[in-house]
Amino acid sequence: MSTAPSTELAVLPPALVPASVFAPGGVETILVKLEADVRTAAKDLDISTDKGRKAIASLAYKVARSKTALDDMGKGLVEETKKQVALIDADRRVIRDRLDKLRDEVRKPLDDFEAAEQKRVEQHEAGIADIQSMPLFSGDRTTDDVADRLAKAQAIDTSGFQEFTARAEAAKAAAIATLTAALENSRARDAERAELERLRREAAERAAREEAERIEREKQEAADRAAEQARRDAEEKACQEREEAERAAAAERERIEREAQAERDRAAAEQARAEREKAEAEERAAKAEQDRQEALRRAQEAEEQAERDRIAAEERTRQREEEAAQRERQRIEDERRAEEEAQRRREADRTHRATVNNAAVSALAAAGLSDAAAKAAITAIAKGEVPRVAIAY
Repeated sequence: MSTAPSTELAVLPPALVPASVFAPGGVETILVKLEADVRTAAKDLDISTDKGRKAIASLAYKVARSKTALDDMGKGLVEETKKQVALIDADRRVIRDRLDKLRDEVRKPLDDFEAAEQKRVEQHEAGIADIQSMPLFSGDRTTDDVADRLAKAQAIDTSGFQEFTARAEAAKAAAIATLTAALENSRARDAERAELERLRREAAERAAREEAERIEREKQEAADRAAEQARRDAEEKACQEREEAERAAAAERERIEREAQAERDRAAAEQARAEREKAEAEERAAKAEQDRQEALRRAQEAEEQAERDRIAAEERTRQREEEAAQRERQRIEDERRAEEEAQRRREADRTHRATVNNAAVSALAAAGLSDAAAKAAITAIAKGEVPRVAIAY
C-alpha cells in the first residue's frame, strides 16, 4: 500500500514580509511556486479512497488559507500606504494653497495692469462702435434728424483715442460720408414729396374745376331746356285755348248774326229776345277771355316751378361736388399714409440690414480679419458676389 503525498508544500513560508511580497514581481513569484507545489501534491492523490479525498479537501483548504493570508497582508499594506498618502495629500494641499497665493500675489500688478488696459481698449472700442452706429436710426427719421446727427458726427474729437485714433477717424469719416449721403437723399425725397403733392393738388383742383364747370353747363342747359319747354308748352296751350275761344266766339257771332238777321225779318217783339241772346253771347265771350287769362296764369306757374326745379338741381350738384372733393382729399391722405408706411419699412429694412452687416463685420474682425477685409467680405456677400454664401436678414 503506497503512502499519500504530503500537502505541507502548499503552506506559505512563515517569514514573508508584505513589502517584499508586494514588491514588483514578488506576487508572481509566490503564486507560481504555490501553483506548482499544489498541482504536484494534488497529482498523486487518489480520489477513489476516503483518505485521498480528505487529502484533496485539506489541500484546497490550505490554498484558501494562503489566499486569505496574502490578501490580509496586502490589505494591511494598503492601510499603511493610505495613511502615508493622506499625509502626503495634506502636504500637497498646503503646497497648492500657499503657492497659489504666492502666484496671485506676484501676478496682481500684472492682472491690474491688464484689467485697466482691457477697460481702456473696451472704452475705445465702444467709442468707435458709437461712431459707426451714428448713421443708424431707430424708427422714422426726418431731414432735420439726419442733419443734426451729421453735425454731431462732424463735431466728434478723435484725438483721445490713442493708438485707435486711425480707426476712430476712419469710422468718423465713414459716418460723415454715410450721413451726408443720407441727408442728400432725405432732402431729395422731401423735394420729390413736395413736388408730388403740388402736382396732385393741382391735378385735383383742375379736375374739380373741370367737373364743376361741366356740371354747371349741364345744369344750365337742363334748366334752359326745361324753361324753354315750359314756355313753349304754356304758349302752345294758351294759343290753343285762345284759338278755341276765338273760334267759339266767331261761331257764336256767326250764329248770333244769323239769328239777328232772321230776327230782323221778324217782328219787333223778337228783337228784344235777340238783344238778350246777344248779351248772353257777349257774356260767353267774356268767359272765354277769362279762360284764356287762366291758361296764361297756369303757364306762368309752370315756368316758376321749372325755376324751382333748376335751383334744386343746382343744390344737388353742389352737394355732389363737395362729396367728390371730400373723396379726393381722403384719397390723397391715404396715398400719403401709404407712402409714409412704405418709407418707414424701407428705413427699417436698411437699419436692420446695417445692424446685421455690422455684426457680421465685427464677427469676422474678431476671427482675425482686418476691419477693411471684413467689411469688403460682407459687402461682397451682401451684393451676391460670393457663390453659395448669403446673409440671413
